[in-house]
Amino acid sequence: MLVQKGFKYKLYPTDEQKQLFLQHAGNARFIWNLFLEQNIEQYRKTKEFKFFYELATSLPKLKEKYDFLKVSVAQSLQTVARQFDRALKDSFKTKKGFPQFKKKCLLKDSFSCPQKWKINKNSVSIPKIGNVKWVKHRPLQGKPKSITITQDGDRWFCSVLCEYEIEEKIKKEDNIIGIDLGLKEFAVFSDETVISNPRYTNKKAKKLKKEQRRLSRKQKRSKNRFKQRMKVKRVHVKIRNARQDFLHKITSNIITKYDGVVLEDLNVKGMVKNHKLAKSISDVSWNEFRRQLEYKCKWNSKHFILIDRYFPSTKTCSGCGAWKDMPLDLRFYDCPKCGLHMDRDLNAAINIREKGLDTLGRREIKACGVPSVGGVSTYVDTPRYGSVKQEKECLVN
Repeated sequence: MLVQKGFKYKLYPTDEQKQLFLQHAGNARFIWNLFLEQNIEQYRKTKEFKFFYELATSLPKLKEKYDFLKVSVAQSLQTVARQFDRALKDSFKTKKGFPQFKKKCLLKDSFSCPQKWKINKNSVSIPKIGNVKWVKHRPLQGKPKSITITQDGDRWFCSVLCEYEIEEKIKKEDNIIGIDLGLKEFAVFSDETVISNPRYTNKKAKKLKKEQRRLSRKQKRSKNRFKQRMKVKRVHVKIRNARQDFLHKITSNIITKYDGVVLEDLNVKGMVKNHKLAKSISDVSWNEFRRQLEYKCKWNSKHFILIDRYFPSTKTCSGCGAWKDMPLDLRFYDCPKCGLHMDRDLNAAINIREKGLDTLGRREIKACGVPSVGGVSTYVDTPRYGSVKQEKECLVN
């Protein structure tokens, strides 16, 4: 199986190289916004859009009109046209929204170099910029295809896209778990494993509030305001990096210990409309957790199963299949039919697993008990469920 993987390295450019980075990235952002503006105007007049061929062929005329575009490499601007074309088509075919204008104030511009670059031991050679020092903290895998220079506040990174073959293996079905995602606990597995919610935003809330208050007092368009914006940006970067590190460790641990995972297809976009929970939902990054699990399962020949978002995993009894309304204030599921007493998240995780096994054609009937699956995660609190395993009297006739 042919896969693509990106390797990200931190760059250490000189002051002159930083200015060139800003100019190249600014040109890419300018072209994107110009293409978007042209498409919006043309659609208003003719009800049609401009796609890659028309956009790419207009670049020479744009270079004559805007002299600052001549600084950029032609292939980099063509890549912007190709990316815009893909984003425009995806907005029709998938649930992705219409392309948006890119803002300079976000300090996260980027530009790609598909050709004429070279990787050295302690540096990378970028067209029209030269050799830029970097820290190559891990070796590349496969054949490098292109590089992308990305801004992250006052720091710059180089992502190398590599392509290589992965040997496909036979997927096992012995040790598949169901995962119920939540806010009180980040995740509860069907084998009683509990992963606590780290709440990284809350841990940095005091520091973030302090820096944002200082920012609000700075005069607009002043150098001090720009410096303070960088301080606020660094706090957000620390929160994001800690969250990413947590998610990568959790997903890698799951892939190592289990043969597959079953998740609910959560409507996160709709859930964040609840303003009381929006901040907490955004902090746990369920979509990122799902994305990492999906591609890691694919690379390691593991099962990744999504069940329907309307499946009543919380309301259904994992012992007898009876239904019961479960408002958020009820933390334990007490079945009125078979007498099952179980934590609501664990009950949902078992139901999710059973539904996933049903899609594989090997449903296992569990009566009022927890499937004995796999080991215990290194990021786990001790299970705190009282009467999880019920007696044989709970078996359904």
